[in-house]
Amino acid sequence: IIWDESVASDSTDILRVVTEIDDFLKTEPKLAHSISIRNLIDALPGSGPLDERMTLLELLPPPLKRTFFLPESHVATINFRVHDSGIADYGPVFQRVESKLEEIGEAHPGFQAILNGNAVWRWRNLYQIVIDLATSLGTAAVIIFLVLTIVYRSVRIGIISIIPNMFPLVFTGAYLYFAGFNLEVVMVCCFTVCLGIAVDDTIHFLTRFLDESKNVDDTNVAIQRAFVGVGSALIMTSAVLIAGFGVVTISDSRDHRIFATMGALTIGAALLCDLVFLPALLSVFYRRKPSLRQDS
Repeated sequence: IIWDESVASDSTDILRVVTEIDDFLKTEPKLAHSISIRNLIDALPGSGPLDERMTLLELLPPPLKRTFFLPESHVATINFRVHDSGIADYGPVFQRVESKLEEIGEAHPGFQAILNGNAVWRWRNLYQIVIDLATSLGTAAVIIFLVLTIVYRSVRIGIISIIPNMFPLVFTGAYLYFAGFNLEVVMVCCFTVCLGIAVDDTIHFLTRFLDESKNVDDTNVAIQRAFVGVGSALIMTSAVLIAGFGVVTISDSRDHRIFATMGALTIGAALLCDLVFLPALLSVFYRRKPSLRQDS
């Protein structure tokens, strides 16, 4: 709580604002153990309205008083605790608190109340990270679709390629959810990196398949030849990458272990999609363009 120079350091308005905010914090079940100069004054002997007992602060030990009240800086603080239940759980709570603080600040000219702390910082910044993650993955999916559609000159191929590229990310995200992880910065970085790795196998298989489909009329035969041509290479490169990530999973760094585990899962799921789902999608949905080549 910050006030301007027009408010005296022993003004009862300070305690009145502190009391209003403290009363509101107690109505939020997810916020606990709020403590401020109100609690310190209330613990002192005597009776009467709290806003008339502001001068009792002088009876408190200076180190204790200055933990919550700095008159020369025009600052008072109210501390409260939160449970470690994730930012998503506290987002609505912090929004309600900020709205109430603005309302109290408007009702008391010269005062400004600011919500701050590590949990609040994580809420603001991680929420933005989630938005950026959704935006980046969505943009990447659109770009992949447009590039493959243009390169292969087929909207159908572009649509088919989305599934094997998005499924590995969904698979890894499901693992994180069921394993009880909360979204962290390292996870966001891994998602974006692994998407670029996953699309490589799809491009290799599609390129070989389309080359083979020019020489044969049967789509399934073209798929089989694509398997023979690039299947071994896809398996070997994916195995090497998974092995490399697997070594990092025994690292002493927690972030490195998370990144390596997500990378190995994403690449493994991408290989499965490119060897199972992608051929199945091509077999069912791919339609050859009418050939202009005259048979001899």
